[in-house]
Amino acid sequence: MNRILVVEDDEALRNGISYALKKEGFQTITASCLKELRQNPDEEVDAILLDVTLPDGDSRNYLLKLRETNKIPVIFLTARNTERDMIQGFDAGADDYITKPFSIPLLIRRLKALLRRMGKEAESRYCAGEITYDFETKTLTKSGAVITLSKTELKILEVLIQNRNQVLTWEILLERIWDIDGNFVDKNTLSVNIARLRDKIEDDRKNPKWILNVFGIGYKWSDKDAG
Repeated sequence: MNRILVVEDDEALRNGISYALKKEGFQTITASCLKELRQNPDEEVDAILLDVTLPDGDSRNYLLKLRETNKIPVIFLTARNTERDMIQGFDAGADDYITKPFSIPLLIRRLKALLRRMGKEAESRYCAGEITYDFETKTLTKSGAVITLSKTELKILEVLIQNRNQVLTWEILLERIWDIDGNFVDKNTLSVNIARLRDKIEDDRKNPKWILNVFGIGYKWSDKDAG
């Protein structure tokens, strides 16, 4: 799973970008200034979304220094939209330059395109044991047989696989599957869909191999014994 560092001093925009990225299966780290940015090791993230003008300085200077040792993909986010500003951004080492206000869905698509070009794109196919899931075609197969899933089941499966072998709380799962086709998803709905998903992929739903309960916390996808 790709991990993205979002550096933006506007809290609402920062939270909005982070939320949208998580809905797309990314992990995020956030920062509001250069001081916080320097505390985040660059090698732990796959790309940076970087506001140019931050409360404690111009991030172009930060990027110039970063480029001496690191080629991590960076997209500048800025209200500065003149040709000169853009040229200065690219000269500082930015890989892309997006001016405010912008569409968050468009930002995410440009981020994905950049990650593809840099060879850092997220996995497109998951295979473990008899289970195969194709993220591009949204196709799940077990022992070669296609398994039909509802949209909610599909989203739950993707979130679990993308965070495999990690415990996901009910709150995290509900946040990730919220508002599919405008529908509210509560804890009971989540449990019902987990049960239906188990019926389709587990050999014995009472003794699940893939989707495990973590008592009092949530669930996790386990493939350590998949073979």
